[in-house]
This record gives sequence, structure tokens and C-alpha cells, in this order.
Amino acid sequence: MDQLYITHYYYPGTDPWKNIMLLPEAEAFRVAEELAEAHPDTTSFGRFADFENYYPLRKKADEYVRTRFIEAGGRPLLLHPYSFTLMECEYLRKWFSGGEKLVLLLDEIPDDQISFTIGDSCAQITNGVEPEVLTREMLLCRIRNSGDSVEVFFNESLGKFAYVEVQLWYRPLDIIVRSEGNKL
Repeated sequence: MDQLYITHYYYPGTDPWKNIMLLPEAEAFRVAEELAEAHPDTTSFGRFADFENYYPLRKKADEYVRTRFIEAGGRPLLLHPYSFTLMECEYLRKWFSGGEKLVLLLDEIPDDQISFTIGDSCAQITNGVEPEVLTREMLLCRIRNSGDSVEVFFNESLGKFAYVEVQLWYRPLDIIVRSEGNKL
């Protein structure tokens, strides 16, 4: 099986470890307004221009995924995860204006701090679909059943979705962070 990693794309000049959902609600709305005004023509900040609608949907999706992850044995340290994608995703890279990325090896993340959904969890919740939440072992089992090929797994699993969303339920401080200049 290929070496698995997760990728977080972010807009140039921003901090990939800042998550607006981890702020108190009033501060989150203030920051969203500032970001939307500062970046009016970017896809990645567009959701902040409609934060009144985005915030409750994101909150609902995070709560749903967190609850299902706990039921599956996870022990998330955060109420809202950092969002990554499994491997690479050109669709998301474009969303962030071809910006920067943060790459972490999957093997370096504790099993009880990472979950996965096939597709964007918030988009699914918005459309009335409850996404299936996978643990690392469930994900690896599906990849093994796809001939140990991540590419085959993606082809068989993604369908209308652009990526496997990864929810990281803690901020790793002691693992090696790989950036664009330090590819795997």
C-alpha cells in the first residue's frame, strides 16, 4: 500500500492551525466578517461572506461527525476538527488559489484523533445526508479491499465527491510537518 498522508490547503499568508470554529461564536462572526472583506474574490473565504448560514451548518456537521467518531471509539480532544484531505486534491488546491499546503503522515497521527468521511461532511449535512464516519482502521480495510491501491479505492468510493475529508481532532505539536517545499 502507498504511504498515506493527509493534506491541508490554506490561503497564502494565513495560519493553517487557525480554525474559526474553535473561536467563541461572537469572535468567530467578527473574524469571518474581516476575512470576507479582506478577500472578496477568493473561493476559500466565500463561505465567510455568508457566515450566518455557514456557521450553524458547519457546527451541525462537526457535532455529527464528532458524535459518530466517539461511537466508533474515537476520543477527540477538540469540539471542531482541523480539516484535511486524504492525499492530494486538485479541486481543493484551486479553492485556496493554489496556495500553500500542510502535509502530515497518517502513521504519525493517533488512531483516536483522526476520522474520515467520503466527501465533504458539511456539504452532505447541508443536503440532508448523514455522512458515514470512518476510523483509520475502517479506511485502511477499504483500501486493502481495493487491492491495496489508494487510486483504486478513490475510483471505487468517491463517485460524485472530489475527496476523502479528514478530520484531525487535535493539534499535533511533536510530529514532522511537511510543506510544499518538503514533499513526501
